[in-house]
Amino acid sequence: MKRKTILACIFSGLILLASPPVAAQPAPSPLVGSWQLTLTPNTPPPAVPTVPIPALATFTLDGSVVETDGSEVVPAMASAGKVAFGTPGHGIWQPAPAIGNLYIQFISLMVNPNASLHAIRNVTIIGALDPTGTIFNGGYTAQLVAPTGHVITTTTGTVAGQKIPHPALP
Repeated sequence: MKRKTILACIFSGLILLASPPVAAQPAPSPLVGSWQLTLTPNTPPPAVPTVPIPALATFTLDGSVVETDGSEVVPAMASAGKVAFGTPGHGIWQPAPAIGNLYIQFISLMVNPNASLHAIRNVTIIGALDPTGTIFNGGYTAQLVAPTGHVITTTTGTVAGQKIPHPALP
């Protein structure tokens, strides 16, 4: 009987050694989920009134982001009285080099009324979450880049946001 028990223990140990180790899954970042954001431009100069831009963004576990904001739902003045229309932004997020900060980048298309490309809007955000993981604050830079690669405009500002909570269900 002892011999069978010893053989069973050895056999079980060999099976455990042959099994691949189970890696611990890191906890998802509190950024994962949907957010209400407000982008407040501080350029052009303060002499020109600026309007805070409402936005929504969803950050995924794999580091992707999808964003839409108020500037994309109204026609934008392009050049010589022409208008252009914006698309929602698609991009990435990841930890920034500075500990505790996040790096977010997304791209939107600006198209002419005939659907040709007017410009690409490239937005970069550096910010951080509060200790609760439900408030976000940072700064942003938005560049409007012509199809030729020429930078048309650069805007900077601040961004603030609040996570859209999951309600407790009955």
